Amino acid sequence: MKINSNRMIKNVIIILILSVVSLFNVLPVLKLNFATAYLGDDFFFHVERVLALSNIFQSPVNFNVFGQAATMANIFYPWETVYPLYLIYAATGDFIFSYKLFYFLLTFVTALLAYWCIYKISKNTFSALCFSVLYIFSFYRISNFFVRAALGEVVSMTFLPLVLLGLYYVLFSDFKKWRVLTIGMTLVTYSHALSLFMTSVLIIVATIATIGFTDDKIKRLINLVKAGFWTFLLCSPYLFLVANTSLKNDLYINWTQPLKGMSLVPWLANSLSNQMYPNPDVKSSLGASVVIALAIALVIFVFSKRVRTPFNTFCLFGGIGILLLSTSIFPWALTNQTLFSRIQFVWRLNAYTSLLILASFSMLVGMMMPKKMPALKPILLVGLVVCLTISSGSAFATFAKNKAEKNPRDHQITKLARNIFYGDYSPKQVIDTKNLQQVLQKQYFLNRRPIQPTTKYTDNIYTIKLSNATGKDAILKAPVFWYSYQTVTVNDQLATSKMSSAGTTIVKIPRGKATITISYHYPELLLVFIIVAVLSLVSLIMSAHYFKEVIARAFPNKKQELKAVTSNKDIIRS
Repeated sequence: MKINSNRMIKNVIIILILSVVSLFNVLPVLKLNFATAYLGDDFFFHVERVLALSNIFQSPVNFNVFGQAATMANIFYPWETVYPLYLIYAATGDFIFSYKLFYFLLTFVTALLAYWCIYKISKNTFSALCFSVLYIFSFYRISNFFVRAALGEVVSMTFLPLVLLGLYYVLFSDFKKWRVLTIGMTLVTYSHALSLFMTSVLIIVATIATIGFTDDKIKRLINLVKAGFWTFLLCSPYLFLVANTSLKNDLYINWTQPLKGMSLVPWLANSLSNQMYPNPDVKSSLGASVVIALAIALVIFVFSKRVRTPFNTFCLFGGIGILLLSTSIFPWALTNQTLFSRIQFVWRLNAYTSLLILASFSMLVGMMMPKKMPALKPILLVGLVVCLTISSGSAFATFAKNKAEKNPRDHQITKLARNIFYGDYSPKQVIDTKNLQQVLQKQYFLNRRPIQPTTKYTDNIYTIKLSNATGKDAILKAPVFWYSYQTVTVNDQLATSKMSSAGTTIVKIPRGKATITISYHYPELLLVFIIVAVLSLVSLIMSAHYFKEVIARAFPNKKQELKAVTSNKDIIRS
């Protein structure tokens, strides 16, 4: 196979450029000493979630985190795309270093995917580089990491450009390339559950809005359904585990609040000034880069007819539509008692607004760049990187000064984090303060009388040793949450456990000395769905056009051989 040396050199240069830009993007986190870090909100939760991955293949519960209470966080929060962070930590033993390195690698991958996706759509290197730079510096993305520490949401944003490319193929271009949409949606699913929900809803809305203006409507719909079906197969282990756990356990999911959007003009003003705290409504605004990009894109779209392609129109007005949806113009109060209330914050839609507006702007600007001035493009890109670096750095420096958390966060952060309790996906009884205190204060009861047994725990097993002096069988109530996946032994014999009124574990123990172990297991049916997902992945790869071409080159059939021989003869004759 002949290698195009010019293309290879170009790709290497682009990779080097994006690696340097990614480094500029992560500068704020590289200089953090975590003593007064402005990584807030969910930071400690995600530290524990990553630490809990040490035994994720053996048990859905890790006793060494979340205050040893046993929560099901890593069943409901997808962990597959975060697992590299745990591997780096396991190799280095330094969580802060691992966290910084993971963010750099994640940013670099985001930059590469963003570039590749827009290049596939526009065939314009400048547009692709422009979008890549703007997207990794998009204010909602970096505030998600630096301010909210919303790790899963940041990871999911890495794969949204893949979803956009897949949607482009299915609705506007070669619908036979629906596999890109499947891959993008699968990676989003294994990153952040709420992003899966919001992305799925927006894809449905986008399809309804555009399908009437496209050709081959039935074929496009069929391939969209096909992409969704294969996504379901690839994600079936996670979806089964979430559904099965939800059905068999009455859990506290997460807190919700009445959804509301800000008035349009103040919200845009806050975005232009990169506002976040102290107003919770603008905790994660769009940022100045997106608003300015929108204004420029609108001007170009209005005054230049040649840029008004169907996909450019879709991106620009789709972004504007989601932007307006994020404001008080939309009656969000109507959704407060529905499934949509689970998104918690209207400004989560900023991820999609940023994606579409920045993609539209990059493609429109790329089409308008004068071909006779090639030196202008690198100058503009360098200027863009410098402006975005200064802008984001200034915004976060101001935030750190005014709102930084003062909790100590040194290199022993993992020891501090392990004992912090979060109630997400614990038994619903955790809502009651009295019940919660029984867990947090490690209150044990034997026939309703408080006791102080000897306890120890590993990642997988919680062990309790006590002496039952009642002279008969007694009921032990342990401050460990009960789930249907629980396994309990008493003196090495399997025992039946039940849930107490506090959501904790109760078990009958004999008189005399007793050793009780508590552990958790995955449902046996999960293995079936894992096999289904693996076989689906293999089938998807085998059916890909590129893979077929590779096989055809490696193992040519007789017709191909005959064609090649005939071609060679023709060349000799000529």
